[in-house]
Amino acid sequence: MPDRLVETRYIDDVPIEIYVRSAMIPNPAIYMIPTKVAVETFYVMPAPDWPKVRIRARRGLARLLYRFGRRPGIVLDNVRFNSAFRVDCEDADFALVLLSPELQAFLLDKTSVDWSAGGGAIKLFYRGGLRKKRIDRSLERLRRFRDLIDDELFTFTAEPGAAD
Repeated sequence: MPDRLVETRYIDDVPIEIYVRSAMIPNPAIYMIPTKVAVETFYVMPAPDWPKVRIRARRGLARLLYRFGRRPGIVLDNVRFNSAFRVDCEDADFALVLLSPELQAFLLDKTSVDWSAGGGAIKLFYRGGLRKKRIDRSLERLRRFRDLIDDELFTFTAEPGAAD
């Protein structure tokens, strides 16, 4: 199902698009007939065309597997951050620069959300449908994420073929 643009807000005159992703999920209450359910809400802020970096909260089985030594993604020096998040990226050097100690500390304040940066956007992901009462707080989290990124990265351009 295509993502649905729900609303557009602004941070410092920069448009932030808010999307809801839905999926058809079997509903046992009505004999397993699939029902459309909002499974994820995400906020999109324009950014330079950086290499893609995805920061996902470790939940459930992924957290357990991490404790038993299965550690996919890149590993940072911050053990607490590594146990809370999995980081996948196109360019490990870029990811290490992006994820400064200050940004890692910020992300550790709320380990239930996922993030991505790169490909022309910074994205904040929440599980479930849009909670209108939390839009302003989410926009502030997105602003803080952006503000914690080193200013030099906003002049960074990916080298042709770097992701190959």
